Amino acid sequence: MTTTVPRVTRPIPSPSTEVRPAARGEAVPATHTQTERLVRGRHVHQVNNNIALGLRFDGRLDVPLLERSLHLLAERHETLRTVFPEVDEEAGEEQVMLLLPARQRALPVLEAPDVPEEDRLRAVLALLAEHSNQPFDLAAGPLFRPVLGRVHEELHVLSLTTDHIVFDAWSARIMINDLLNLYAAALGDDVPALPELPVQFPDFALWQHGHLTGTQLDRQLGYWRKQLDGITPIPASGLTDPDAPAGADPGVSRTTETLGSELGTAIEEFARQERTTEAVVVSAALKAAMWDLRRHGLDDTEAGDVATFGSLANRTRPEIEHMVGYVATPATFRTRFTARTSFRHLVHLESQTLFNAMRHQRIPFSLITRELAPEQYGVRFEEAGKVPVYLNFDMDMVEDEREPLLSPTGLEVRPVGIPMPEVPRGGLRIIGYRRREGTALELRYRHDLYGRDWATRFLRSVRTFLERGVAEADLTLEELA
Repeated sequence: MTTTVPRVTRPIPSPSTEVRPAARGEAVPATHTQTERLVRGRHVHQVNNNIALGLRFDGRLDVPLLERSLHLLAERHETLRTVFPEVDEEAGEEQVMLLLPARQRALPVLEAPDVPEEDRLRAVLALLAEHSNQPFDLAAGPLFRPVLGRVHEELHVLSLTTDHIVFDAWSARIMINDLLNLYAAALGDDVPALPELPVQFPDFALWQHGHLTGTQLDRQLGYWRKQLDGITPIPASGLTDPDAPAGADPGVSRTTETLGSELGTAIEEFARQERTTEAVVVSAALKAAMWDLRRHGLDDTEAGDVATFGSLANRTRPEIEHMVGYVATPATFRTRFTARTSFRHLVHLESQTLFNAMRHQRIPFSLITRELAPEQYGVRFEEAGKVPVYLNFDMDMVEDEREPLLSPTGLEVRPVGIPMPEVPRGGLRIIGYRRREGTALELRYRHDLYGRDWATRFLRSVRTFLERGVAEADLTLEELA
């Protein structure tokens, strides 16, 4: 079914890096990233498309007040009220977003099933996960789906599910903070006013279309054309496990390597000395481990040309710092080195790789693939099996023990995981956590492609390069391996 969308706002060319409020009609062009999803995967449901955030409320929760706070949250952030109507692509109609009016919606409440007391929280989390995993209708919406699970009168879990097309990781903390602030303020708690929103996500979309044209687009694209010369934007990791279990169904397993406080402190101190970040040091060790695994199957054991995949926040402007929306963009982090490269020099190369990627993050990955590798345009949103096996590394080490969330009067609020299924599109994903007992690295891997023994060996190889590299930074990778 197609919909004729009236009064589509046309972006105005803008050389400015500043995002400004824009005059808008009823419809605004979808961003380049959203367009890629709509063109190639509008009707494909992947579990990774649904982002579910969980909040645990211990104490007396005022459910009607929470419902009103959720309404105010959706009023505040336009992206939570956008939809993407079907268009006639064959007729050349562009993909657009429409803004729905703010409506007070009833907050669904799921009651705990009749199970023993000690099992009720787990049962409620399972119900919330089932609810959160339901596909979104991008054309009809809504694309923001809160639901409350009641374990008992003084224990509730709120699941906030959004479609990734309107939401990124940076937005998660904003949305949770804003919601708790709105609830606390309505209770009469003395909380600071929410920061002003100079622009909304549709303004960002119009700015992006107006800014990424002509010489600005050529300059941004030129960097990635040079950086990706000889590889594809979605790079194959080259990591295989010949002993992987045969015939297993696709799914995710996890293994963790805890580095400990002593090594964690040594990494932080080394990063300080080298004027870089802990994440860069870990990324350098990760690439050294990838090179060490791959080189045994290569003719030239000296060469190291390793690329990982990750995400850049793309929040380069203060006016979009407190805005909810899908601003982040995937990126390829490619580093070239040799067996004779010292660990210290590899860290410097990795720091340069990340710095240059951040300087050129305003161009979304969708434009890079469309222009440089059209065969990979949209494959991340299509059915499984079309994406190469790549390694995804979360460059920003995740703060596992964060500052406590705002707890309104009468409540203790904590984050809680909604047990959603996951299948890493690239097959491998490494996440770094900072914990009181030290940094931990978690490897999530497709257990139909990799076995637990392989995953454990790989993580321990990363640890070895970290331990020896930080302690003996001027040794070559060949000497450290």
